Order: sequence, then C-alpha cells, then structure tokens
Amino acid sequence: MELLVAADSIFYKTPDQKYWCKTIYGYNFWMRYLSAFEGVVIVSRTSPASYSEVEGYLRVDGPNVRVSELPFMRGMKQYLMNYFSFSKAAKKAVENAECALIRLPSVSSEMVLKYYQRKGKPYAIEVVADPYDAYASSKIAQIMYTKKLKSAALQANGVSYVTKFYLQDKYPSNAALNGETNQYFESYFSTIDLKESYFTTPKVFNAEKKQFTIIHTANSINNDLKGHGTVIKALKKIREKQIDANVIFIGDGSRRSYYEQMSREMGVEEYVTFTGLLASAEKVREILINGDIFLFPTKAEGLPRAVIEAMAVGLPVLSTPVNGIPELLDKEFMFDPLDVDGFVNKLYYLFNDLSKMEEMSKQNIKKAKEYSNDKLSVRRKSFYSKLRALTESTKIREKS
Repeated sequence: MELLVAADSIFYKTPDQKYWCKTIYGYNFWMRYLSAFEGVVIVSRTSPASYSEVEGYLRVDGPNVRVSELPFMRGMKQYLMNYFSFSKAAKKAVENAECALIRLPSVSSEMVLKYYQRKGKPYAIEVVADPYDAYASSKIAQIMYTKKLKSAALQANGVSYVTKFYLQDKYPSNAALNGETNQYFESYFSTIDLKESYFTTPKVFNAEKKQFTIIHTANSINNDLKGHGTVIKALKKIREKQIDANVIFIGDGSRRSYYEQMSREMGVEEYVTFTGLLASAEKVREILINGDIFLFPTKAEGLPRAVIEAMAVGLPVLSTPVNGIPELLDKEFMFDPLDVDGFVNKLYYLFNDLSKMEEMSKQNIKKAKEYSNDKLSVRRKSFYSKLRALTESTKIREKS
C-alpha cells in the first residue's frame, strides 16, 4: 500500500528527473512512513533547477519514495494569483490515493486535504506547528488557518502532534473528545530523528574561560520569526557588559543581508558569523558541539527540533515560552521573544556562573533523550500502522 503525504516542503528537480531539498526533508526523513507502508508519494511544491543549484542539497526520492509535483509558489499573494492552476495540480495529486497523511499547518497541504476529503478515504494529519503564530503576520490567514486546523483535527481519523500537551489542548482530536477507537486515534511525536550517536557527554567549562560562543539555528532566514534581531541586539549589550562573546548563525535566506547590515550598524559585525545553509546534520552538530550556549528567541514553533538538537549535545539553552517549548525548558530559561534585556541578564549571569551552565548541560541531555529515535519510532510506527489497518478494513467493507 502506498501512502500519500502532503507536506509544506519545497523540492528542486534536476534535468535527470531527480528531486532535491535544502535540508531536513531528504530521503531519510520519508523512510519513517515506510515502517508501515510499502511506498510513499510526497505531494510538494517543486521547481526546476540546474545541477549546480542543488549542490550540497539532500536527495529526496529513492526506493519506494516518489514525488507528485505542485506548482512552485511562495506567499499568500502568489497562491491567490495562481489559485486555479494550484487547485488543479492538488486535485490531480490525490486522484489515485487510497490513504493519506497531511502535515499541517500549510497552505499547500490544506489544498490537498480539501480534495482528498472528497474521496471519503481514511487519512491522518500531523500537527507540526500552531498556525496562530505561524501566520501572525497576516490577521486573515491567522484566523482562517487556525479555524481550518481545528476543523481538520476533529475530522481526521488519526491526529498526531509534535507536542505532548500544547497543540492537543488547542486543537483537540475526535479521539480526545469522544474516546479512541479503530476509526479515530491520536498520538504525539516530534519530527526529529535523533540517533544515539548524536548525543554527547555533558559540557565541562574551564574555570578560566573568558570567551563565549552563542549559537542560533534556523533553516530559513526569511523573517524575524526565529529572533535573529533579538540575538544581535543581545550580543551588543552583553559585549557592553565586558563579556567577550560572539554569535554564529546557522542557516540562510533572503533576510540574511538585512541582519548582516544590522550587525554592522550596531558595531558587532566582527563578532557575528553566518555559516549559510548546512545541509547535513553532522555539520550542524559540529558547530553546536563547539558552542557554549544556544540562544533561540523564536516567536512561532511547534516543538523546535533546533532546540532539541542543541540540548542533545549538551548546550545550555535560552528560548521563549512559545507553544511546546515549555515542555523542554524550565521557566527561568524562557523570555519574551523581544525581551532583549531578559536574555542579556541571564546570559551575563550564566557566563559568570559556569557551574550553572554545566548543570544545564546535564539536564538538557537527559531531557533530549526523551526524543531519541528509538523512543519516537515506536510511537510513529504504531500511529502509521493504525492508519493502514483502518484503510485496509475500509477497503474490505467497500468490496463486500
């Protein structure tokens, strides 16, 4: 049986008809669905690309994993302008599907869901973020997609969440409200893939340490949702307190030049490094290991894999009380995304109390191990298997 998966991803197709992505959604990501299904077809926005344009990217398709293309577009304006062509592609993508999993929130996935629901076939959704925060820049989109997700969670046969509590409370499933059955079921698991080899031992800081590296990770620097501006402002203030600190930003995007200019204007340019896009988890891990603290003033998340990855290598973490993050961090390590002084004061305190940072390192590794692949894979397989079993029983009923 083949599972159709609609995701908010962007793929690039080279002339040899192979598909590539910048990060995360490589072939290994989609293999998780093969634990319960013989094949996976990914419905995703796709753009043609030359071989040189995808250098360093991750290969998406492979054995038992193929791609069904949607038109390439970004932003609500482009969706509206190309609504009919996109709608046509979404409708075609679900024509032969008999079982589906829709990753939400996503404008493109919502379109696929709309046409798939008309088939009356079993499906599940994976709730990976809160649209109320993800679409905060547009009040109309915020209201519309929050409403859509509430409806989708009630209608779907299966619902999984990346959080343990937060998203479940806000977007309850049919199973949560009426009890779990073979037809309606629920689970939770992060999208992260942390192998045991990823974890490190807790950090030990030299008592004479005077230089500190602050790390921040975001796949895309296309807006300030991940708090790049707050990090740069915090760096300026912590240096004014005579702390020798620097920042490494992992990731790339259209707003990178904006933040580079901000660094220059604030006089901290020589202490800020942008690595650009790092496609492999190994390269990201290497930088994280060599850092001293992870600063992530994000405004919108589900359960951020960036934070869990930083915790797994023993980095102390400061972030925000957004969505699922309170499930990872204690209250004293979370501040409002715009509270520059709050972050600065905590950084100053920690850089002057290395024993506290060592304690945070130990606790963070312990917490991150709750999200190791061997633990999550069990819940994932159980959830996907329930969806398959429901599909098979539905087919039997339809034939009888």
